[in-house]
Amino acid sequence: MSDWEMKSVVLQTRSVYESHTSAHLAEELTNAVNMWKLRRPNMLLPVTTDNAPNIVNAVHEADGLGPQISCFAHVVNLAAKKAVSINTVSRLLGRVRKIVTFFHKSTKAHHVLTVKQEMLNLPRHKLIHDVTTRWNTVHDMLERYIEQQPAIYSALLDKDLKLSVKNITMLNDSEQKLAEELIQVLTPLKTVTTLMSSETTPTISIILPLKEMILKSMSPGDQDSATVKEAKAAITNDLAKRYTDPNLHDYLQMATALDPRFKSLPYLDEDSRDKLYRNIIHEILESEQQALVENPVPSTEEDNPSSPPPKKKTAMSEVFGELFKTEEQQGRPFPQIIEEEVTTYKLADSIHVDADPFIWWKTNECKFPHVAKAAQQHLCVPGTSVASERIFSTAGDIVSAIRSRFAAENVHRLIFLQKNLKIQE
Repeated sequence: MSDWEMKSVVLQTRSVYESHTSAHLAEELTNAVNMWKLRRPNMLLPVTTDNAPNIVNAVHEADGLGPQISCFAHVVNLAAKKAVSINTVSRLLGRVRKIVTFFHKSTKAHHVLTVKQEMLNLPRHKLIHDVTTRWNTVHDMLERYIEQQPAIYSALLDKDLKLSVKNITMLNDSEQKLAEELIQVLTPLKTVTTLMSSETTPTISIILPLKEMILKSMSPGDQDSATVKEAKAAITNDLAKRYTDPNLHDYLQMATALDPRFKSLPYLDEDSRDKLYRNIIHEILESEQQALVENPVPSTEEDNPSSPPPKKKTAMSEVFGELFKTEEQQGRPFPQIIEEEVTTYKLADSIHVDADPFIWWKTNECKFPHVAKAAQQHLCVPGTSVASERIFSTAGDIVSAIRSRFAAENVHRLIFLQKNLKIQE
C-alpha cells in the first residue's frame, strides 16, 4: 500500500518439487523474506493463507512471520460445505443435479426447454450445474432451477420428451420449499464470497464485521424447517470457531477499529470498545518509543521516555519555531497527545460502508498522524488470498500445450513481469 492505495504485487514464485511439508514450506517462506529484505526489527510479518494445515503450520514455524490469517473467502467456503453436505440437502441437490444434467446432455431437451421459456415469458437462461470445487455454484444451481421451474415442469411433460425422460421427476412441493429456503440461507455467504473476490480493498479489517453479519443471519427462525435449522447450525458451528485465537482476534479487532467504515464496532459492548482503543493508544506509544530506540537523534535535552522521537530543526523551525509551537512543542506529555488524538478519532463520524477507507485516511492523515501510521500498518494486510490464487491462472496461461518446455526460472520471470509491469499507453 503506497500513498494510501492498496496494491498487490508478486515478489516471486517458486517450483517446489520436494514434499510440501510445513517444515519445507517454512524454509521457503523464510528464504523469500530474507531475499527481499522484508524483516523489520521487533516486528512480525502477518501472512494471509488458505486453511491447508501445512501452510498454516509453516507460518507458525517460520521465524519472524505472524499472525497467520486464514483467507476469509476460504473460511466461508468451508462453512457452506458443511451445510450442503447434510443428508437431506445432499439428496435434494442430487435430484436437481439429475434434472440439470438431462437438459445439458440432450440437445432436444434443451430446445424444448427454450420453447417453453418463450411460451411462459421466462428469461432464456441456461440451467446451471454445480461444480464440486466451488460451493457457490450450488446456490446458483438452486436459484436458476427455481427461476425456471415452470418451464422445466412443462418441458418434462412435453410429448416429444416423454420417451427420453427416465427416472427423472420434478421436486415435490416440500422439496421445492426447501430449495427456496436453502437459497435464502446461502445468499449471505454468496454475497460475502463475491465481495471478498471482487472488492478492491479487501483488508483484514472487514473479516470480523463480515463474520458477525453471517452469524447474525444464521440465527434460527420460528418458521424454519428442521433441515434449515440444521444447515444454519452447521454454518454457525464451523464459522464461530474461526479467528478465536486471542492474539489473532485482538489483531483483527484493532484493524477493524482503524478502518473508518467499521470503527464504531456496534457488535461490541462499551467496555470492550474502550479497551480496544486503549490498546491502540498503547501500541502507538510502543511504536513511537521503538522508533526512538532504533533511530536515536542527538539531543541536548534530558532523555524523557514519554516524549516523541526528536527531529532535526529546519530553517523554518529556526525562524518561527519559538513563536508558532505545536502541541508537542508546548510541553504537553506525549501520551496525553496520543490519547486525545485516538479519542478524537474514535468520536469522529464513521464513513459509509461503500466509501474507500484509504481515500478517507489520505484526507485525514494530517488530523490523526499517529493513528494514521497504525492504520497503514494494519490495513495493508489482505483479508483474502484470492490475489495469490489468481497467479495459478496466470501460470496456466503462460505454460500451455504448445509452450510446455519453458524452464521453471523463465516461467517465474514471465509471471513476475505480467503481474508487476505496467505499460504506459
